[in-house]
Amino acid sequence: MSTGEYLVAEGSLEYIDKLIGSLNPKEIIFEKSKEAFFRDNLHFKNYIFKLDDWIFTEQAATDILLSHFETTSLKGYGIENMKCGIIAAGAILHYLDSTEHKQLGHINRISRIEEDNFVWLDRFTIRNLELFGSYNEGATTLCSVLDRTITSMGARLLKRWIALPLKEMHLINHRLRTVDFFIQNTTVKSEIEHNLSQICDLERIISRVAAGKIMPREVVQLKNSLKAIEPIKQMCLASKSNF
Repeated sequence: MSTGEYLVAEGSLEYIDKLIGSLNPKEIIFEKSKEAFFRDNLHFKNYIFKLDDWIFTEQAATDILLSHFETTSLKGYGIENMKCGIIAAGAILHYLDSTEHKQLGHINRISRIEEDNFVWLDRFTIRNLELFGSYNEGATTLCSVLDRTITSMGARLLKRWIALPLKEMHLINHRLRTVDFFIQNTTVKSEIEHNLSQICDLERIISRVAAGKIMPREVVQLKNSLKAIEPIKQMCLASKSNF
Protein backbone atom coordinates (compact mmCIF):
# COMPACT_ATOMS: atom_id res chain seq x y z
CA MET A 1 0.00 0.00 0.00
CA SER A 2 2.73 2.45 0.92
CA THR A 3 4.75 2.08 -2.29
CA GLY A 4 2.19 0.92 -4.86
CA GLU A 5 4.28 -2.11 -5.84
CA TYR A 6 1.93 -4.76 -7.21
CA LEU A 7 3.39 -8.16 -8.07
CA VAL A 8 1.63 -11.35 -9.14
CA ALA A 9 2.74 -14.98 -9.23
CA GLU A 10 1.26 -18.47 -9.18
CA GLY A 11 2.62 -21.98 -8.82
CA SER A 12 2.88 -25.07 -6.64
CA LEU A 13 2.42 -25.12 -2.87
CA GLU A 14 6.20 -25.40 -2.46
CA TYR A 15 6.71 -22.32 -4.64
CA ILE A 16 4.05 -20.37 -2.74
CA ASP A 17 5.68 -21.30 0.57
CA LYS A 18 9.04 -20.06 -0.71
CA LEU A 19 7.44 -16.85 -1.99
CA ILE A 20 5.97 -16.18 1.43
CA GLY A 21 9.32 -16.97 3.07
CA SER A 22 11.28 -14.70 0.72
CA LEU A 23 8.89 -11.74 0.60
CA ASN A 24 7.68 -12.07 4.21
CA PRO A 25 4.35 -10.26 3.72
CA LYS A 26 2.78 -8.52 6.71
CA GLU A 27 -0.62 -10.02 5.91
CA ILE A 28 -1.97 -12.96 3.94
CA ILE A 29 -5.51 -13.05 2.51
CA PHE A 30 -7.22 -16.28 1.58
CA GLU A 31 -10.55 -17.89 0.75
CA LYS A 32 -12.66 -18.47 3.86
CA SER A 33 -13.63 -22.05 2.99
CA LYS A 34 -9.98 -23.03 2.39
CA GLU A 35 -8.70 -22.09 5.86
CA ALA A 36 -7.99 -25.65 6.95
CA PHE A 37 -6.19 -26.36 3.68
CA PHE A 38 -3.94 -23.32 4.07
CA ARG A 39 -3.13 -24.01 7.70
CA ASP A 40 -2.27 -27.64 6.92
CA ASN A 41 -0.10 -26.92 3.87
CA LEU A 42 1.42 -23.49 4.44
CA HIS A 43 2.96 -23.05 7.87
CA PHE A 44 3.08 -19.29 8.01
CA LYS A 45 2.93 -17.07 11.08
CA ASN A 46 1.92 -13.90 9.27
CA TYR A 47 -1.30 -12.04 10.07
CA ILE A 48 -4.15 -13.56 8.07
CA PHE A 49 -7.52 -12.32 6.82
CA LYS A 50 -10.32 -14.43 5.35
CA LEU A 51 -12.59 -13.27 2.51
CA ASP A 52 -15.84 -14.71 1.16
CA ASP A 53 -15.53 -17.40 -1.49
CA TRP A 54 -17.30 -15.46 -4.27
CA ILE A 55 -14.41 -13.00 -4.42
CA PHE A 56 -12.05 -15.80 -5.45
CA THR A 57 -13.50 -16.34 -8.91
CA GLU A 58 -11.75 -15.49 -12.16
CA GLN A 59 -14.60 -13.38 -13.52
CA ALA A 60 -15.00 -11.29 -10.35
CA ALA A 61 -11.26 -10.73 -10.08
CA THR A 62 -10.90 -9.86 -13.77
CA ASP A 63 -13.71 -7.33 -13.54
CA ILE A 64 -12.05 -5.71 -10.52
CA LEU A 65 -8.66 -5.45 -12.26
CA LEU A 66 -10.09 -4.13 -15.54
CA SER A 67 -12.07 -1.51 -13.67
CA HIS A 68 -9.08 -0.45 -11.60
CA PHE A 69 -6.67 -0.15 -14.53
CA GLU A 70 -9.39 1.25 -16.80
CA THR A 71 -8.62 -1.16 -19.61
CA THR A 72 -10.45 -3.82 -21.59
CA SER A 73 -7.77 -6.51 -21.37
CA LEU A 74 -4.94 -7.71 -19.12
CA LYS A 75 -2.74 -8.74 -22.06
CA GLY A 76 -0.59 -5.64 -21.75
CA TYR A 77 0.44 -6.71 -18.26
CA GLY A 78 1.48 -10.21 -19.27
CA ILE A 79 -0.83 -11.92 -16.77
CA GLU A 80 -3.84 -12.75 -18.95
CA ASN A 81 -3.17 -16.52 -18.70
CA MET A 82 -2.48 -16.55 -14.96
CA LYS A 83 -5.88 -17.61 -13.63
CA CYS A 84 -4.81 -18.05 -10.01
CA GLY A 85 -2.64 -14.93 -10.13
CA ILE A 86 -5.54 -12.85 -11.47
CA ILE A 87 -7.83 -14.15 -8.73
CA ALA A 88 -5.29 -13.30 -6.03
CA ALA A 89 -4.64 -9.85 -7.47
CA GLY A 90 -8.35 -9.07 -7.72
CA ALA A 91 -8.99 -10.30 -4.18
CA ILE A 92 -6.38 -7.89 -2.85
CA LEU A 93 -7.99 -4.90 -4.54
CA HIS A 94 -11.39 -5.97 -3.22
CA TYR A 95 -9.93 -6.25 0.27
CA LEU A 96 -8.40 -2.77 0.07
CA ASP A 97 -11.69 -1.31 -1.11
CA SER A 98 -13.66 -3.07 1.64
CA THR A 99 -11.28 -1.77 4.31
CA GLU A 100 -11.86 1.83 3.20
CA HIS A 101 -8.63 2.21 1.21
CA LYS A 102 -10.39 4.07 -1.58
CA GLN A 103 -7.49 6.10 -2.98
CA LEU A 104 -5.47 3.58 -4.99
CA GLY A 105 -4.35 5.73 -7.92
CA HIS A 106 -0.67 5.08 -7.14
CA ILE A 107 -1.20 1.38 -7.92
CA ASN A 108 -1.00 1.97 -11.66
CA ARG A 109 0.76 -1.16 -12.89
CA ILE A 110 1.02 -4.86 -12.11
CA SER A 111 4.04 -7.08 -12.83
CA ARG A 112 4.48 -10.83 -12.84
CA ILE A 113 7.23 -12.53 -10.86
CA GLU A 114 9.11 -14.88 -13.17
CA GLU A 115 9.77 -18.07 -11.21
CA ASP A 116 12.72 -19.12 -13.40
CA ASN A 117 14.61 -15.84 -12.89
CA PHE A 118 15.35 -16.30 -9.21
CA VAL A 119 16.76 -18.77 -6.70
CA TRP A 120 13.85 -19.43 -4.37
CA LEU A 121 14.87 -19.83 -0.74
CA ASP A 122 12.56 -21.39 1.82
CA ARG A 123 12.08 -19.77 5.23
CA PHE A 124 14.44 -22.21 6.94
CA THR A 125 17.26 -21.49 4.50
CA ILE A 126 16.75 -17.75 4.92
CA ARG A 127 16.96 -18.12 8.69
CA ASN A 128 19.90 -20.56 8.69
CA LEU A 129 21.91 -18.35 6.34
CA GLU A 130 21.15 -15.40 8.66
CA LEU A 131 20.18 -13.17 5.74
CA PHE A 132 17.93 -10.86 7.77
CA GLY A 133 17.71 -12.35 11.25
CA SER A 134 19.35 -14.95 13.44
CA TYR A 135 18.62 -17.45 16.15
CA ASN A 136 21.46 -15.83 18.09
CA GLU A 137 20.76 -12.53 19.80
CA GLY A 138 22.95 -9.69 18.55
CA ALA A 139 24.28 -11.69 15.58
CA THR A 140 25.45 -9.89 12.44
CA THR A 141 23.24 -10.66 9.45
CA LEU A 142 24.19 -10.55 5.78
CA CYS A 143 21.81 -7.64 5.19
CA SER A 144 23.37 -5.57 7.97
CA VAL A 145 26.82 -6.12 6.45
CA LEU A 146 25.78 -5.19 2.91
CA ASP A 147 23.33 -2.39 3.65
CA ARG A 148 25.14 0.87 3.00
CA THR A 149 22.16 2.35 1.21
CA ILE A 150 21.35 6.03 1.55
CA THR A 151 17.63 6.04 0.79
CA SER A 152 14.74 4.00 2.16
CA MET A 153 13.95 2.94 -1.40
CA GLY A 154 17.47 1.58 -1.81
CA ALA A 155 17.23 -0.32 1.47
CA ARG A 156 14.01 -2.00 0.37
CA LEU A 157 15.47 -2.86 -3.02
CA LEU A 158 18.58 -4.39 -1.43
CA LYS A 159 16.46 -6.59 0.82
CA ARG A 160 14.50 -7.74 -2.22
CA TRP A 161 17.72 -8.57 -4.06
CA ILE A 162 19.05 -10.56 -1.11
CA ALA A 163 15.76 -12.43 -0.70
CA LEU A 164 15.49 -13.15 -4.44
CA PRO A 165 18.96 -14.02 -5.81
CA LEU A 166 19.23 -13.89 -9.59
CA LYS A 167 19.85 -16.96 -11.74
CA GLU A 168 20.30 -15.35 -15.16
CA MET A 169 24.00 -14.76 -15.86
CA HIS A 170 23.49 -11.66 -18.02
CA LEU A 171 21.44 -10.01 -15.26
CA ILE A 172 24.09 -10.85 -12.67
CA ASN A 173 26.83 -9.43 -14.91
CA HIS A 174 24.75 -6.31 -15.46
CA ARG A 175 24.77 -5.65 -11.72
CA LEU A 176 28.47 -6.42 -11.47
CA ARG A 177 29.25 -3.93 -14.24
CA THR A 178 27.33 -1.27 -12.34
CA VAL A 179 29.28 -2.00 -9.15
CA ASP A 180 32.57 -1.96 -11.08
CA PHE A 181 31.73 1.41 -12.65
CA PHE A 182 31.32 3.07 -9.26
CA ILE A 183 34.46 1.42 -7.91
CA GLN A 184 36.43 2.80 -10.84
CA ASN A 185 34.76 6.24 -10.75
CA THR A 186 34.83 7.38 -7.14
CA THR A 187 34.13 11.04 -7.98
CA VAL A 188 30.87 10.17 -9.73
CA LYS A 189 30.03 7.84 -6.85
CA SER A 190 30.51 10.61 -4.28
CA GLU A 191 28.45 13.08 -6.29
CA ILE A 192 25.59 10.62 -6.68
CA GLU A 193 25.73 9.75 -2.98
CA HIS A 194 25.51 13.46 -2.14
CA ASN A 195 22.40 13.88 -4.28
CA LEU A 196 20.82 10.67 -3.02
CA SER A 197 21.14 11.95 0.53
CA GLN A 198 18.74 14.77 -0.40
CA ILE A 199 16.06 12.42 -1.72
CA CYS A 200 13.18 11.42 0.54
CA ASP A 201 11.15 8.21 0.32
CA LEU A 202 9.55 9.01 -3.03
CA GLU A 203 7.58 5.78 -3.24
CA ARG A 204 5.77 6.45 0.01
CA ILE A 205 5.23 10.16 -0.67
CA ILE A 206 3.77 9.45 -4.13
CA SER A 207 1.32 7.02 -2.52
CA ARG A 208 0.28 9.78 -0.11
CA VAL A 209 -0.24 12.12 -3.06
CA ALA A 210 -2.54 9.57 -4.70
CA ALA A 211 -4.42 9.09 -1.44
CA GLY A 212 -4.80 12.86 -0.95
CA LYS A 213 -3.02 12.66 2.41
CA ILE A 214 0.20 14.51 1.63
CA MET A 215 1.25 17.26 4.05
CA PRO A 216 2.84 20.63 3.10
CA ARG A 217 6.20 19.55 4.51
CA GLU A 218 6.11 16.44 2.32
CA VAL A 219 5.36 18.55 -0.76
CA VAL A 220 8.56 20.49 -0.08
CA GLN A 221 10.45 17.20 0.36
CA LEU A 222 9.06 16.00 -2.95
CA LYS A 223 10.19 19.21 -4.67
CA ASN A 224 13.72 18.93 -3.24
CA SER A 225 13.91 15.25 -4.16
CA LEU A 226 12.94 15.89 -7.78
CA LYS A 227 15.58 18.60 -8.00
CA ALA A 228 18.21 16.18 -6.65
CA ILE A 229 17.28 13.52 -9.20
CA GLU A 230 18.18 15.66 -12.21
CA PRO A 231 21.97 15.79 -11.62
CA ILE A 232 21.94 12.03 -10.92
CA LYS A 233 20.26 11.43 -14.25
CA GLN A 234 22.73 13.69 -16.06
CA MET A 235 25.77 12.01 -14.51
CA CYS A 236 24.48 8.56 -15.42
CA LEU A 237 23.82 9.63 -19.01
CA ALA A 238 27.25 11.28 -19.28
CA SER A 239 29.01 8.14 -18.04
CA LYS A 240 28.12 6.25 -21.24
CA SER A 241 28.28 3.10 -19.16
CA ASN A 242 26.21 0.02 -19.94
CA PHE A 243 24.33 0.04 -16.65
